[in-house]
Amino acid sequence: MTDDVLDGAIDCHVHTAPDLVERYQTDLALAREAIQAGMRGVVVKSHVLPTVGRVDQVNEALGATVLHGGVALNGTVGGLNPDAVETALELGARIVWLPTAWAANHASQARAAGRSRFVGQRVPGPDEEIRVARDGEVTEATQRVVNLVAEYDATLGTGHASPDEIDAVVEACDAASVRCLVNHPCFRVVDLPLERQVALAERGAVMEYCAYAVESTPDHSVDRLARAVNRIGPERCLLATDYGQAENAAVSGLATFARDVQEAGVPREAVRTMLTETPARVLGL
Repeated sequence: MTDDVLDGAIDCHVHTAPDLVERYQTDLALAREAIQAGMRGVVVKSHVLPTVGRVDQVNEALGATVLHGGVALNGTVGGLNPDAVETALELGARIVWLPTAWAANHASQARAAGRSRFVGQRVPGPDEEIRVARDGEVTEATQRVVNLVAEYDATLGTGHASPDEIDAVVEACDAASVRCLVNHPCFRVVDLPLERQVALAERGAVMEYCAYAVESTPDHSVDRLARAVNRIGPERCLLATDYGQAENAAVSGLATFARDVQEAGVPREAVRTMLTETPARVLGL
C-alpha cells in the first residue's frame, strides 16, 4: 500500500486529552496530524465526558472540520440519560455510544477481575451497572436513546454491551432505521463470534475493527480480522484504532493497521473502502 493510505480516511474511535488517564495527545495535536496526513476526519471519544462541542473549537481554530464528537452514556453523564443524549445531539454529536465501563457486561467482568477502575473511571457496583437489553429486547431507557438518535439522524454505538444485548440493540436500530456501529466486536470485553458478526451485518450493522483490540485481546489477530472482513464485506466493516493510550499515536497507527490488514489478505480496494466510504456512511457525512 502506497503512502496515500490515509487520503480521505476517517478514524471513528480515538481517545485524547483531557481525560482521567494520560493520553497520547490533545484534540488540537490530533487534528493537526490528521490534516497533515490528508485524513477526512476523526471521531474523538471519551468514556467520561462528551466530546461534542470541544472539537468544534479545534475545527474553528484550524479552519477545517476534521474532528467530530459524541457522548458515551456512562455514569458521569447519568447513564442512559435522554437529556444528556439530546443535548449532545443538539450540539452536533455524530455518535452516541451505549455504556462502556458502566455496561453490566463490562462492569461485571471488571469486578470479577478485582478491578475498581477502568481508564480512570470508577467501575460501578451491581446495583449501578447498566443493562441495555433484557430477554432479547432493549429496555425502555435504551429505546428512548434509539429514538433520539433516529430523530437527529446520528449513529448509535453498541459500547461494551454483551453479545445478547448487542443483538437486541441492532434489532432496535434496524426497526428505527438508525445507523448502528458495533464497537470493536473482537475486543476481549465483547468478543463476538464470527457467525454473530455476520448475522448482525446482515441486519444492517457495521463492524468496527480496532487496532487496540487486536493488540490487547488474547487470541485476537489481524488474521482473524481479515477473515471476518473477507466474509462480511468491506461495506459492513470499517477500520479504526481506538488509540490514544500514552504510547499509541492514532494517525500513524491507523496507517500501520491498514497496511497490516492488507498484508493479512484483505484486498487494497477493500481496505480503502473501510477507511473512507464505510465510515463516511456510518457518520452520515
